[in-house]
Order: sequence, then structure tokens, then C-alpha cells
Amino acid sequence: MRNLTPLLAITTIICLSVQAWHPAFAGTWRDDFEDKDTREWKIFNIDRQVEKWWVSNGEAVGEIFLPGFMSLWITGELTWKNYSLSCRAKLVEDKNEPPSIGLTLHDRGEEDTRYLFFIDYVFGNARIVKALPDDWSSVIFAFDAEIDTWYELTATVHEDGTLEFQIDDEIFTVIDDDPLRGGQAGLVVADGQAHFDDVEITGPNINNGGPGKARPVEPRTKLATTWGQLKKGF
Repeated sequence: MRNLTPLLAITTIICLSVQAWHPAFAGTWRDDFEDKDTREWKIFNIDRQVEKWWVSNGEAVGEIFLPGFMSLWITGELTWKNYSLSCRAKLVEDKNEPPSIGLTLHDRGEEDTRYLFFIDYVFGNARIVKALPDDWSSVIFAFDAEIDTWYELTATVHEDGTLEFQIDDEIFTVIDDDPLRGGQAGLVVADGQAHFDDVEITGPNINNGGPGKARPVEPRTKLATTWGQLKKGF
């Protein structure tokens, strides 16, 4: 569970075209939550009094209603690197605090380093966050999301430091000149209850596996954004 503070600054976006990513000899790990087996998943830094994850009706459900905190549900290996995580996700309930849902990649747990890719429902934006123990740097993009609506999310960490966040047909990309090491992948909810389904993690050093079924993936046009002046906070 991680504490959050509001981010007020918005960075300038510079759009450039780049080619789609096609990893060679990549494997894919999948979970569609049909078997209700969650042994390959773990809540990071669990506080059982305020956060929980479970499977219901073939969907993963994450919940936390502690103001200013988020909950991370993690899977995979610390050796995973330069991969793509995709799923379907929707926020179904919030209370008094601004809710967010998203993904974590290159997550190193107790080392407290990770990339976070969020939809923020109150402030109407999507965010790509580089989280370090004492410094969170974010880039913000305009994106209006609706509660109880499914979104197709895909987050990718490329070998050259490009970080890409796709929400349905919209793609947001920044470049990190000092990329984080590899790490685990996971699902994230802050100040709300969210549902997730059809998780796929694909990368050159990920073995084929997981309990999920394969689903079609359509190539899309990519947009890139240079990481501008980084701002602390979330």
C-alpha cells in the first residue's frame, strides 16, 4: 500500500511518430481469472484492515477506501524487463477521495521503485509516473473517464526507455533517459473499488504461462512524447 499526494503541475507534450513495438521471440503470461486461483498474485505491503483483492464472476476485484493510499496486486518476477502489460479495467465505486485505477510495471517491491500508469477519474487525466523512494515524477495527459465503464489498458516499457500508456484508442508516450531496472507487474486501485480482467504480460524474457486464454491483439499507430520537466508528487 502506497501513500499518495496530489499532483498539480501539467507538463508540455511534444508529439512524434514512432513505430509499433514487436518483441522478437516474446512469451506471454495470461490470467483471465476464470479459475479463481490467485496464488500467483500478492498484495504489496498488505494492510488487511483497509485493502483486499479477490476474484468474483471471472474478474479480479481490488478495493481500498483509505484516503490518500493505493493498493497494488503484483505478479511475476524481478527479472522481467521491457515488457507490455494489458487488461480490461473499470472503476465501480468511489467514496470521498479522488479515485484512480492503473497498472504497475518494473515493480521492485520493497526497493520502492516502479512505473505507474493511471487513470484519474476526478481530475480527468491519465498519468505516467516514475516512482522512486524519495521522488515521484509524473507526466499528465488529458483523459476523461467514466465510472462503471470498461477500458482497455496497455502499458509498455521499451528497451530505449520509452514508456507507453494506451487507453482504448488513445496512446500516451514519454521517454525516460534513465530507465528503471526490470521488475514485477501488477494492477493498482486508489480510493475505490475496481474490476480487472484478461491480463496479458508479454516480453522477450517472459515464459508462456498463466491460467488465462489467448485473446486477439490489434496493432495500433503509436505517438511519442518527450519527457519534459519532471514534477514531484502524484
